[in-house]
Amino acid sequence: MQIKKGQWSGILLALLLSLVAMALANYLPQIGAEGLAMLMGILLGNTIFSGEKYNSGVKWAEKYPIEIGIALLGATLTLKTIAKLGWQGIGFIILNMILVITIVYALGKYIFKVDIADRLLMGAGNAVCGSSAIAAVAPAIGARDNDRRTAVATVSLTGMLLLLTLPGLSQWIFGQNNLLIGALIGGTVQSVGQVVGTAALVNNQVTTYATLFKLLRVIMLALVVVGMAYWARKTNHDEEGATGKAKITFLPWYIQAFIVLILINSFVSLPEPIHQICHTVTSFFGVVNLAAIGLNLKWSTIQKSGVKFISYGALVGAIQVILALILIFVFFK
Repeated sequence: MQIKKGQWSGILLALLLSLVAMALANYLPQIGAEGLAMLMGILLGNTIFSGEKYNSGVKWAEKYPIEIGIALLGATLTLKTIAKLGWQGIGFIILNMILVITIVYALGKYIFKVDIADRLLMGAGNAVCGSSAIAAVAPAIGARDNDRRTAVATVSLTGMLLLLTLPGLSQWIFGQNNLLIGALIGGTVQSVGQVVGTAALVNNQVTTYATLFKLLRVIMLALVVVGMAYWARKTNHDEEGATGKAKITFLPWYIQAFIVLILINSFVSLPEPIHQICHTVTSFFGVVNLAAIGLNLKWSTIQKSGVKFISYGALVGAIQVILALILIFVFFK
């Protein structure tokens, strides 16, 4: 995690871009800071700031801040979060996540013909918490950098699509039922920031419910990392290019810290200022991560897999919404 002298220009660029994105998000809440950071990063990284002098620092900003953010996210959660949703909420989220991962994996294998790393990253990103889940799963399965960047870009764009469509769609289907609207938004939209942004376009009560459903998905992150690491190891020798020759790590340090902080916060109850600080740092590092990913994502990578992955992401997003609606009627009606 040590910063080298030649990395400062790229790191400062990612930080500056993140601050600009957060400022612009006040005027464009429908897109959110994460989406703005990624889009501006893609644009600037392929034009004004395409020089090699930024590459090393941008890669540092892409890798390390989000690891700290994932770890600190645990300090904002408790085991009591699960109890607030009842057995219906827990059953809905768990079954929804299992089905989403399975369907995403099957679509990637049989329809879009992408390798196992892409399938697992897309599954984690859509089922759990967007780019944070992808960042957590990628080293556990030995995914390549381009696999990770493409998955993050695809999942983030899918989340932006849902952010723009779900507020109106959910109210049309569920009327004024804030719990069910929150379940749909919190059970489908990709990143935590996008969930809050989507729900905020409805009302504050929906934001509360959607956040609880979303945090239950986030709590499952450690189990998803372990499960996908095992899945990747099991199939590593069965499929060419599955996870390359990378060493599979079951629980990276930040996932261990994530679990420990959840347990500490559950039994000790950390002070509210600590919750706020951890939440703020996690949110900011999430924006930094997407800014750096955008800066690192070159047109050549987008052109190479663009149409395929955009189609993959759009189909997954549509299936997520349909699947969530079916499960909501099963568990809550």
